[in-house]
Amino acid sequence: MRLPRLILASATALALLAGSTGCGRTVAGSALRDPDLPGVTLTADGFGIIAGRPDAPAQIEVYTEPQCTHCAHLQDTDGPELKSLIALGLLTVTYRPVTFLDTEYGYSAKVAGAMFLAAAHGTSAPALQAYVATLWGHQNPGGSAPSDGQLAGWAADAGVSAEAVATIRSGEHAVDTDEMTMTNETRLQEIRDGDAGTPTVYDLTGNTVVDIQETGWLAKLTAGRQT
Repeated sequence: MRLPRLILASATALALLAGSTGCGRTVAGSALRDPDLPGVTLTADGFGIIAGRPDAPAQIEVYTEPQCTHCAHLQDTDGPELKSLIALGLLTVTYRPVTFLDTEYGYSAKVAGAMFLAAAHGTSAPALQAYVATLWGHQNPGGSAPSDGQLAGWAADAGVSAEAVATIRSGEHAVDTDEMTMTNETRLQEIRDGDAGTPTVYDLTGNTVVDIQETGWLAKLTAGRQT
């Protein structure tokens, strides 16, 4: 899929900047979020994670289940572009997790809880997106949930704030996942006429479900909406 030259140039600049930090020395203390990067907040109902600028020209909701293999495919194919567009301020993604595939292992609930813990303490929006992609990249459908240590390690690697990583490592409670699922499933059924399938991407600007099977859907979504 192709992006406008401005987006490609900016994305290349970001990549070069990231690459320039490959050599250096370890400095004690907690890393601070770049104030120029978009931040992360929660939705008014507390069951959605908003990654990106409030004034981004393109705004979407992503309904996702931690054990959904199609959701993992979405992150694998589109995760890097989502992160770039979020960092450039062109896209805001609101993640609304559901846990309808959960078993006695509580896999989906634990991963969803880690997402909400990662969303606090100054984590940047690109880091949150990177963490989501990592969580789905380590997906283990039907199996036991990752340990707190694994979830924390992945969060640190994704650039989640040190304070948020600490809460993940300690296994803190972040959200009522039963109420979260009930709320988010209800919203999902409303926008999909009773179908609660995942992944579902909803265009909050155009008020329509996005066809994510269409080649270049992200580029088409953001084209013409740049400020």
